Amino acid sequence: MNEFEIATVIDRPPDKVFAFLVNWDRYPDWSGSLSAARKTSEGPLGAGSTANLVGKMLGRGFETSVVVTEYVANERFATKTTSGAFYLEVGYKLESADGKTAVTTAVRGESKGFFKLAEPVMVRVTKKQFETDTESLKALVEGEPK
Repeated sequence: MNEFEIATVIDRPPDKVFAFLVNWDRYPDWSGSLSAARKTSEGPLGAGSTANLVGKMLGRGFETSVVVTEYVANERFATKTTSGAFYLEVGYKLESADGKTAVTTAVRGESKGFFKLAEPVMVRVTKKQFETDTESLKALVEGEPK
C-alpha cells in the first residue's frame, strides 16, 4: 500500500473550500486526471453516497466507482474506490486558520492490472497529479468572491 499527504493553505474559510470538495460536478475543473464525475446515489451527499469518476492516467482511460466514507461538514471528507483499475482512499481534513483553511489531503492506494505493472511510476505520477490538483483547487477557490 502506498501513502502520501499534501498540505496547503487556501485563503478562504472552511465552508467555501468544503463546498468545492463535495461538489462532484466541479471535480473536472480542478482535477487534471478526471473528465467527468457524477453522484450516483439518491438523497443528500453524506457518508454512504456513491459516485462514478471517469478520467485518464498514464495515457489510459479509467472509470471507477467511489463511496463517501466520511462526511463532516466543513471539516472532513473522504472517499474510497469500490471498482476500477486501482484501490484509492482519499481524505481531506480542513482546519480554520485565521480566516483561511489549512487543507491536508491524505492519499492511500494500490494499483491493479496494467497499473500494477507500472506501480513505481504510478505512485510518482499520482502524487504529482494530486499536488497539481491541490494547486488548481486553491486557485479556483481563491478566485471566487469572498
